[in-house]
Amino acid sequence: PCAAESEAQIEIAIREAKKRKIDFLRVNLWKPRTQPGFDGLGEKGLNILVKVAKAGVNPGLEVITPEQAKMVVDAVLPILGKNGKLLLWIGSRNQNHFIQKEIARIASQDKRIFLLVKNQPWVSEEHWEGIIGHELTGGISRDNLINCHRGFAPNGHNPSGLRNIPDYKMSMKIKESTDIPMVFDPSHTGGIVENVLKLGRESSFHEFDGIMIE
Repeated sequence: PCAAESEAQIEIAIREAKKRKIDFLRVNLWKPRTQPGFDGLGEKGLNILVKVAKAGVNPGLEVITPEQAKMVVDAVLPILGKNGKLLLWIGSRNQNHFIQKEIARIASQDKRIFLLVKNQPWVSEEHWEGIIGHELTGGISRDNLINCHRGFAPNGHNPSGLRNIPDYKMSMKIKESTDIPMVFDPSHTGGIVENVLKLGRESSFHEFDGIMIE
């Protein structure tokens, strides 16, 4: 799911993820919103993250502040096990470079923690590369960083009716220039199931290293 809504929902997701040998299960506790509404279970959902890790599935979630990142790390790492992994990510709306660097610093403290970085909403190759630069300045190893392309906000012209417009060419350039794996997010680009499936197939013609689906 986009954001975890209940323990029962995540129990089903754990079973399905294990069947499919999924690398990370998305268990967002904090959900950025355009309009007021359900914005996640927050701190009270930390026990669900622990349950996912205890089940032998690698949890992944967006963190918006360094405080959230520290809460997650403190809750999950003690029960993660030697071979477990934790994925934190910085969403496209989070373009405060002081926050980006501090989250990277927290993630850099353990090699089991991976940090995924989504591109900013507007089209800019320079800014996208700058985000990665800020993360590296925060001290995280390049080996523990992952790029994610989630498309760019339409600027009036959107004949395909997508939620966000993918730029496969730029994403491959960023992958090459940063020498960091690049995954694709067909959910935030597609917006509806039919588009998610279509873009998932379309992205397979490019050298993405994985996909993130909600």
